[in-house]
Amino acid sequence: MSATYITEPIAPGDAQSGFRCGVHALDDYFARHAEGNTAQGVGKTFVLRGTEEDPAVLGFYTLSMAEIRAEALSDALATKLPKYPLPVALIGRFAIHAQVQGRGVAGRLLGDALQRVLEAASHVGCLGVVVDAKDQRALEFYAKFGFAEIAQSGWPRRMFVACSVIAGATK
Repeated sequence: MSATYITEPIAPGDAQSGFRCGVHALDDYFARHAEGNTAQGVGKTFVLRGTEEDPAVLGFYTLSMAEIRAEALSDALATKLPKYPLPVALIGRFAIHAQVQGRGVAGRLLGDALQRVLEAASHVGCLGVVVDAKDQRALEFYAKFGFAEIAQSGWPRRMFVACSVIAGATK
């Protein structure tokens, strides 16, 4: 696989690219809802592309805005924040094509998502990023990038990383 990648907004026809990650709910979302939700502003989907030998879409993520209450965060962070709902970005969907799983593209794609959130946070209020880890494997993946569990029972498990942590990791 080539080391040349580009991440860009979903394009017309990407939904029919044959993307398959192996998780029916994610495959179905991409095929049926990603383009429409992007057009409507419900969630913005970005796709990762490689070379002509690679699948047309190596992976995707969807960003939208959400809110979180301070008391859901760690005690150290929560005591410094207002008690009303706080703005965060949500990575609502994240998937890697089955043919390229395990080849390092997931970290590259997540890094792109986090950079986009930092850019947005320089223009609008955004405390950090939340994700919902669907299983233990996803939880461990996000934890490697600084996400901490804020809901520690049942699945999915909500996780959070502050924009200050993301910014510190990129320096």
